[in-house]
Amino acid sequence: MSKQDFSDIKDPQGYPPQYPPQQGNPQQQGYPPQYTAQQGYAPQQGYAPQQGYAPQQGYAQYPVGSNIIVTQPQSSTMYVAKPPDYLGFSVFVFLCCCWPIGIASIIFSCSSLDAFAAGDVNTAQAKGSTARTLNIIGLVLGIISIIVIIVLWAVVFSKAATTATTTRTY
Repeated sequence: MSKQDFSDIKDPQGYPPQYPPQQGNPQQQGYPPQYTAQQGYAPQQGYAPQQGYAPQQGYAQYPVGSNIIVTQPQSSTMYVAKPPDYLGFSVFVFLCCCWPIGIASIIFSCSSLDAFAAGDVNTAQAKGSTARTLNIIGLVLGIISIIVIIVLWAVVFSKAATTATTTRTY
């Protein structure tokens, strides 16, 4: 058997795998080779194999080579983008199109700004969406009313012009 045959075997206590001795190698299984005596020195005796220590209580046993990652709690800062409040659009609708709806949309726009300043992003987004809806309604109503006024004015003045020219006879 070669060493590759036992490469995936792990000891249950987490020790490295023990390989069978090779032929012609008097090495004891799993321990480094014993040193031979050098010239001028007495031969040394090998040490007896050490017994494994019992695991300490409260500590988990992990296999050899496993990575343990310990992290510290960290503070995190989350940046939230400010939802649109449509205040400029609200002022335009108030001044140029439909002032009653423009006032309501300005109120919702300011409420959206206040909610975001208080940290309530969901409410700020909801109030901004309401302000946008009111602005669109006010813009459409304003455009329709301007068109109606222009048409009525054209009809009234054209009728007045035709009656003025027909009644003047010299």
